[in-house]
Amino acid sequence: MQIMHNAAEEEAVDTLVGLMGNDFDREVARRILRKYEGDIEKTAGALLEGERGEELPPPLLKWGTNSQMDISQPQPLPPAVRPNTPIDLTGDDDPDLQRAMQESISTIQPQPEGPKFGPSERPVDPNWAVVPSHQEESHDANYLQNLERAIEASLEHSMGDSDALEPFPVEQQLRRDGCPVVLRPSMHTAAYAASILQGLFYVPQVRERMACWRPPVPPDVNEVYPPSSGADYTLWALSEIFTHMDLARLCDLNVDKRLPAFNIEAWSGLAQSPGELSRKFFARLSSTLERAFVEQFAHNGQPPHKPRLLHFQYGSSVSEPGELLQETSIVPIDVHATASSGSANDLIGRLSAQLSKPQSEPGKQSVIFETSEVVAFELSRTLPAYPNSTSTSGDRVERKPFTFPASIYLDQFLRDNVGLAQAKRRQQQEMTEEVQRLILHKKTLTHFEGKDTLKNLRSSIFYYESVADTKGDRERASAIQTTATKLKSILDTIEQEIKTTDNTSDTLRAEAATLLECPELQQIRYDLRVVFMHDGLYGRKHLYSYVHDKSSWWKIADSLIEKVSEEVVLNDQAGLHLGAGPYLLFYSRALPENVDPTPSLPWPDDIKDDVKAANKEFLSQLPPELVTDITIAEDSPLGSPVKGVLEVLSSDQMDVS
Repeated sequence: MQIMHNAAEEEAVDTLVGLMGNDFDREVARRILRKYEGDIEKTAGALLEGERGEELPPPLLKWGTNSQMDISQPQPLPPAVRPNTPIDLTGDDDPDLQRAMQESISTIQPQPEGPKFGPSERPVDPNWAVVPSHQEESHDANYLQNLERAIEASLEHSMGDSDALEPFPVEQQLRRDGCPVVLRPSMHTAAYAASILQGLFYVPQVRERMACWRPPVPPDVNEVYPPSSGADYTLWALSEIFTHMDLARLCDLNVDKRLPAFNIEAWSGLAQSPGELSRKFFARLSSTLERAFVEQFAHNGQPPHKPRLLHFQYGSSVSEPGELLQETSIVPIDVHATASSGSANDLIGRLSAQLSKPQSEPGKQSVIFETSEVVAFELSRTLPAYPNSTSTSGDRVERKPFTFPASIYLDQFLRDNVGLAQAKRRQQQEMTEEVQRLILHKKTLTHFEGKDTLKNLRSSIFYYESVADTKGDRERASAIQTTATKLKSILDTIEQEIKTTDNTSDTLRAEAATLLECPELQQIRYDLRVVFMHDGLYGRKHLYSYVHDKSSWWKIADSLIEKVSEEVVLNDQAGLHLGAGPYLLFYSRALPENVDPTPSLPWPDDIKDDVKAANKEFLSQLPPELVTDITIAEDSPLGSPVKGVLEVLSSDQMDVS
């Protein structure tokens, strides 16, 4: 048990509120904290289990699963805000769920040798250590250790949670108002992979290439069946998913029957980073896609230099002729968890720092030789950004969110622009050094031997103007006045010098920040398409994404779909307290202004027939008055008005949408 003083209590309340969400009632957190006499572990567990200050805590929820229907069948969509209803699992024969329940129950029992958490258990790393491993644990270290244990204990209760949802009326599944589609597997351990597949659909270039792809047909073969193995099986499954996402009337699709084609590694818990799993999954899938598209272009006699879709070529800026270049589809970005690092924590800043080595070693600078239509960034965090942590020097560090723009230019990293980019960076370095010199100059004006000279100077002026006694002596009064005037003149000179120094520093910083934003280095623009988020806890409900579709941004969190602003997308700080947040970004080449971002695409006829049948069955289950107002275009799920539902269903020429 840990009894906290007022300051520690405020820190505990701040952390608990951050854990539960910034809009959580502080007084509720404080009330529960005091109820458990300051015990962080019990308080966090109680809050996560739903306690809000009643005399008796609510019973533990029993988590369960409901199997969902196939991708071609309608399934219920919940309202925007859904109650977390407990489901009894006692009659379920699923061995995975039984094992999960046993694990959940076992966490209630006292553990003789449970896992130990805290800074002293982490590998010694001066760049990331919260508390040096050779030092005695402080109050903050104990506090953080208790918080980690509380979170881990609470999470263990829900390790078997498949995030199953109770049925809702089928009419709530109707896709309308430009609503995007969400993919939901029954197994929550595959939710991260389904999110990647879902995100790829909202990258226009990927969607277009997939619509044009067809499995190769052997010579002299008249009838071809869908592939059932190998890379073609993977692409056919992806083509099925994309076709349903484009043309289905359902906005919530189950993909259980298609996921075996992708060889998905299960997400077993927080010990596995969803970002790392996503990186490996995307790397395998992108390699399969790139190879298939290259083979298709070669088979169709198209130009060999068709723009790369997912893989770009890179190498050393001073590569010798004939030297082999490397290919990749994803760029790892080392995200700084705290502000104490002193370096930029934004996408371009980190990318520049990683690719642009010191000018004394230009041969080690990596540059892009051939761009791709799509580029992905994996945002990796070595250690969590714990609240109220300290650096190795003992100073407090601030949690620092990672930022990324809606559009980026990769020109400065291209092989053809190496000379210009290096010159600009050298100029930036010179400006940065000048700013550092000005900062040092300002410090010499304001401090001496650890003392605040300006504060002392102002105190002296106050003494001579308000305290010094003239004792009726005119000469003494004149001397006091003269001294005060001289001191004020000195203070005015120093303050003016400080103001000039600050203005010069601000100007240099602004110029340095925009030095690479010149027309010569802003020819190749990439726009943000998808942002994958993790709030730091385990389960499908703790993974969500933002997708850009039809000129709007949408948040897709499990089965919740809502339109959001771009500002929300770029400034979401979910997971910051737990060392999580955005973990994967998809950018793709900006489309010309006169190009329709959602054109009619040539999906395979066999799959379109399946969607047509599914739409017909789904619409037949809806009340006629609901479907009468539906707008349908020839090649898109949503568009101009057509016939009423009864007339549509009786027509043999019903469109797949």
